[in-house]
Amino acid sequence: MNSAVIEGRLGRRDTAPCEPVAFEGRWLDADDVPAVIELHHDVREAVAADLLCRETDRFFIDHVGRCGRILGLFAEDRLIAYGVLGFPSPNEESFADGFGLTVAERASVATIDGTSVAPKWRGNGLQKLLIAERLKEARAAGCWIAVSTVAPGNLPSLHNLLSSAMTVRALRHVFGGLRFLVRCDLDVPIPAPPLEGRWIATTDTDSAAAALDAGAIGWTFEEAADGSRIWYG
Repeated sequence: MNSAVIEGRLGRRDTAPCEPVAFEGRWLDADDVPAVIELHHDVREAVAADLLCRETDRFFIDHVGRCGRILGLFAEDRLIAYGVLGFPSPNEESFADGFGLTVAERASVATIDGTSVAPKWRGNGLQKLLIAERLKEARAAGCWIAVSTVAPGNLPSLHNLLSSAMTVRALRHVFGGLRFLVRCDLDVPIPAPPLEGRWIATTDTDSAAAALDAGAIGWTFEEAADGSRIWYG
């Protein structure tokens, strides 16, 4: 078993405050894959198919060895969350293909891939923690571009990605539905959002696609009085 790389305490259970519960995170190995698959199935059954990619068992098996790593979080002797980190070969098909990267850029890409958090432990910031740790691991592995995808209607994931220095670069039909393609450059300081731009509602995918196709970037997520929106500039 791999040693812990994260430790902390959970302050919410079943959407309500609770007595602190210790958790730890570690990089998983092949023996952990059945628990990952079980959690993935539990979470995806409660989510619309167009919001969450349905991964195969082989995907998880490959990502604890051949082409990536999986970070798992444990509490009360159970896996409560995981986040997949991919290291695709430059010649291997992956969702990184949609970003228009050069061959040299593909050689330094990491994918911030699927994440699941058990419903009873949501509200503890675990998805954002998993994003941060995978970005850190990608940088340590010599990867300088991190990419991910998220459905416009998956507001928690969209919020967490955009608050983790990732930005929207395109909108495409992949994984059975519309997905924002998001990217973070790990070798440069995090840029500030431009002052000139406009807010576009997350539900207004036509306007978002037009702005992105014209060269804008989606920078910041916000929950406004009339709904969620992204700042494009």
